[in-house]
Amino acid sequence: MLTKRSGLLLAVVCGLMTACSGGDDDGGGETGIPEVTLGAGSYNRAVTVDGVESNYRLYVPAGVEPGDEEALPLVISLHGGGSDPVEHDLFTRFRRLADDETFVLVTPAGFATTWNAGSCCGPAETQQVDHVAVIDGLLDDVEQLVALDTTRVYVTGHSNGGMMAYRLACELSDRIAAIAPNAATMMDRDLDADPVETVYSCQPTRPVPVFHVHGLADTCVPFEGGESTGPEGGTRPPVSDSIDFWVSNNRCLIPPLLSSYNNGDARCETYTGCQDTATVTLCTVENGGHTWPGSGINPSADTCGGDAADDLEATQQIWDFFSGQSL
Repeated sequence: MLTKRSGLLLAVVCGLMTACSGGDDDGGGETGIPEVTLGAGSYNRAVTVDGVESNYRLYVPAGVEPGDEEALPLVISLHGGGSDPVEHDLFTRFRRLADDETFVLVTPAGFATTWNAGSCCGPAETQQVDHVAVIDGLLDDVEQLVALDTTRVYVTGHSNGGMMAYRLACELSDRIAAIAPNAATMMDRDLDADPVETVYSCQPTRPVPVFHVHGLADTCVPFEGGESTGPEGGTRPPVSDSIDFWVSNNRCLIPPLLSSYNNGDARCETYTGCQDTATVTLCTVENGGHTWPGSGINPSADTCGGDAADDLEATQQIWDFFSGQSL
């Protein structure tokens, strides 16, 4: 399949049938089946856009044999700024769930550990890396390797990766069935510019289901908006701006909201009655910090405050949400 965006070359790092590492290191609507499909294992791949190579980890779940033609869902999981695919896989534990639920997992590497999510973050933003084109090309590459159900492609991400998930929903809504950002906001505007500047225009071509997770004690991406205490600094919009945009885009009924989860400090509320059943869910953890809920750790506590947020198992909740969505 030809890419929809210019400047794309595909580079193969490992041979089609060679796993670059072991299997689980914890670390229907198909559009065609590749002639040769990969079996279970972990593969290192890369795509090159505008001369910049972007690596990614492809994980085919346990039980899949080379040549299998059953079309599988795909989850793209985007690391936070300053992290990497290996660390992120360990943080979220999506690989374990991929084996349990039989979906393909892709964990890409950002540019100098960052994603150009609009007005954030770091080298990816300043160098204006086209990460939308990177993910578009990555999808083309994966479709040549694995039998995918292309109506069931999902994106989740932490922090800067969650911001990128929002941008992909805006600009690749024809390929992304649903998104689940964590500890993030949509960064389509630069609130530190005077006057405020629109960095990219969010114009999805369809309603996109959204599942947003956020710790209320997070000071790096403050829930109510304001100055970030993170290394990039800068002003973050309130989470409500992102939720309100997608509620409007998806034409959801408001109110009443449906209480869809309640456990200790964690609760979720869902906007329903949306066009094409594209619900919008907001999950919050009262004392949660800038972390992945359910991971058992809060590695950014010194910088971003809050607790580990273990009253919500984000990985399982996100998959439960994804599994009910399709294009």
